[in-house]
Parts: sequence; structure tokens; C-alpha cells
Amino acid sequence: MQPTITLPRGYGRPQFYVGQRTQQGKIIGIEYYPFDSLLALSCGSGYRYHVMISRNSESVKYLTEKDIVPLSPSEVEAEIMEEVDWYLMQLVMLQEELKADLKIQTPFGSLNPHISTAKRTNGSASRLSSPVIKRVAA
Repeated sequence: MQPTITLPRGYGRPQFYVGQRTQQGKIIGIEYYPFDSLLALSCGSGYRYHVMISRNSESVKYLTEKDIVPLSPSEVEAEIMEEVDWYLMQLVMLQEELKADLKIQTPFGSLNPHISTAKRTNGSASRLSSPVIKRVAA
């Protein structure tokens, strides 16, 4: 069963969703302020998005729909690969700390990280991973 959200009539549908990556950061929450609320009187009614600026800090910005710019599909892919690389680096450092050669397994097969010079959105070199899919004969 998938989680569902029910919006009251008249609220409309939010333009962005929780977990979406934007130029301002990652959306981690959404609130709606009806026209008669205290905050709506000063800022206007509508959706407010809680945006985590960086995974390295707990800083959160509260933005309206007009203040958010979505990323292009290629920018989203680059950010996801950057995050995968970051977690792979964490695994490599933990493996080094254990002084053990761990075989990293995923549902997609074994990961054999390698150094790549593919460009990221921020222009630095990327340590991209290429999953090796092992086929199992039935």
C-alpha cells in the first residue's frame, strides 16, 4: 500500500513534492496556509515548502512556489550520482578503517567504484560508480 495524502477542497495541488531536488535544495516538507490564517495575512496564502539547503547542515529555508526553481533531469541525475559517490566514499573509508576488503552488494549486483572525469554540475571530477550486474541462471 502506498502512502496517500488527502488535501481539503479548495487547497489545490502543490506544484512541487516532498523529496524533489530543486536549485534551492531538497524539499523536505510542505505546509498550506489558507487565506484566513495569520501567516497568510503577512505573506499570502498558499503552499510553503521546507527546503533543506545542504545534506551537510540542518539549515532549512521556507519558500513559496514562486521562489523555487526545479532542476532539469540532467541536473537531478548529476546530483543523485554525486550523492551516490559521497556514500560510496563513506563505504570506502569505513572499509579502510576495518582493514577489510568488503564485497559491496546491492540489489543491482556488485559495485566496483572507479575514478571518472565525467563532469558534475559543480564542475568537479566525479568518482562515479558503475554497477556490475551478475546474471544468475535459473
